[in-house]
Amino acid sequence: MVALSVTGSLLLATALILLIVAVTGQRDASRTAFRSQEALTAGSQLEKSLITIENGLRGYVASGRERFLAPANQALDSYRSQLGELTALLSDDPGQQGRARRIGGRIEDYVSLWARPLIALARDRPPAARSVVVTNGGRERLDAIRAGFARLFARERAVARAREASAEQRSSLAIAFGVGGLGLVFVVAVGVVLYLRRAVVRPVVTVAEAAGRLADGELSARVPAKRDDEIGALARGFNAMADSLERGQAELQRSHAELKRSNSELEQFASVTSHDLQAPLSTISMYAELLERRHGAELDGGTSLIDGIRGATQQARTLIRDLLEYSRAGRGRLRTEPVSAEKVVKQAMEAVAGDIEETGARVTVGSLPVVQAERTNLCRVFQNLVGNAVKFTDDSPPEVAIGAERDGPAWRFWVSDNGIGMDPRHAERVFEPFQRLHGDEDYAGTGIGLAVCARIIEQHGGRIWVTTSPGEGSVFLFTLPADEA
Repeated sequence: MVALSVTGSLLLATALILLIVAVTGQRDASRTAFRSQEALTAGSQLEKSLITIENGLRGYVASGRERFLAPANQALDSYRSQLGELTALLSDDPGQQGRARRIGGRIEDYVSLWARPLIALARDRPPAARSVVVTNGGRERLDAIRAGFARLFARERAVARAREASAEQRSSLAIAFGVGGLGLVFVVAVGVVLYLRRAVVRPVVTVAEAAGRLADGELSARVPAKRDDEIGALARGFNAMADSLERGQAELQRSHAELKRSNSELEQFASVTSHDLQAPLSTISMYAELLERRHGAELDGGTSLIDGIRGATQQARTLIRDLLEYSRAGRGRLRTEPVSAEKVVKQAMEAVAGDIEETGARVTVGSLPVVQAERTNLCRVFQNLVGNAVKFTDDSPPEVAIGAERDGPAWRFWVSDNGIGMDPRHAERVFEPFQRLHGDEDYAGTGIGLAVCARIIEQHGGRIWVTTSPGEGSVFLFTLPADEA
């Protein structure tokens, strides 16, 4: 690539240099041709001045009026500068310089030996001046000067034609060099394009196509890596990346299978453990009932002991049930469907109707949308949130409000209450399992409900949080994907 670039640059520079030389020559030839035209103009102007001198002189001698002499005086004042300009324009031609010098000498003779003396004579002795003019001595001198001008002009016209021909030739040469240079640049450009297509573009396209197949999941995609340049390094790097991805995919599949097996065993263990733990607890509860029936009256304080056994047994059952619920929440395949949140809330309120009636709670439900969710899990979320809102209150009747509003591509739900609230520093802690801010003597429970809600909402692709302050109640918020249909 470097060699090709240097070669193309040299060829282009050569073509440009030749074009510049040709254009410069054409410009110089055009200038010399224009110089000849200027010389002819200057000579014509000088010849016109001499004729003006002669005519003004004759008119003044014949009439004696100064107005005829004014143009002649102007011409007498300017003929030397005109002669100098003509001589300067002919400086590059020695032959024309000689002709100009001879013409200049004759003009000086005409002016100094004829024109000025005759003017002075006409002022002193007009009749004598008129007799001198009749001899046509000035006309003869002027004719000789004009003959010299004719030879000079003929030669200068020939020089001008030769210079114009040279300028035309240089112009044609410049055009030829320009066209040739452009053709050369075009050929070099075509060669560079063909080379780049074969040596660079085609291998890069091959790598790009292999990258597309790799992105589509074909981890066996590879490209030839036989070259020793940058393209070869790119191909080897791509192949190394594909090898690494293939190994990583195999390891990921093994890890996924192991994780799936581990999860299955863990779920089975949780189910078996909960069943095995429930059985002895049921036996303990049954023996406590039998003991109370047979010997309750005989035991001193036995009733309170039996009630303690029964309460501990029920607490253990609740803990095992909640633990099993938490282990299953947010696991397995999520089967979402368009679900009416309003119907789900009604179902959840039926599940906690006893608590609502017992506490005299007032639950206000706003307009709720249709969302993409799993009906059973969503009902469990509302059941836990409404149950907590009814439970964590002071002496005043609970007031619970449920509503929703659009939040971009999702819906944001809230469940607010007028309960005891909590310290905002614990706003994240309440969503962790078995995290309780109050003792069992104040509010019963295992501290697993909000953790279950968090796992369900996160599985749906949403998030859950709380805004609260002590004594001011709490607002639990969560988001769910909207059902666009």
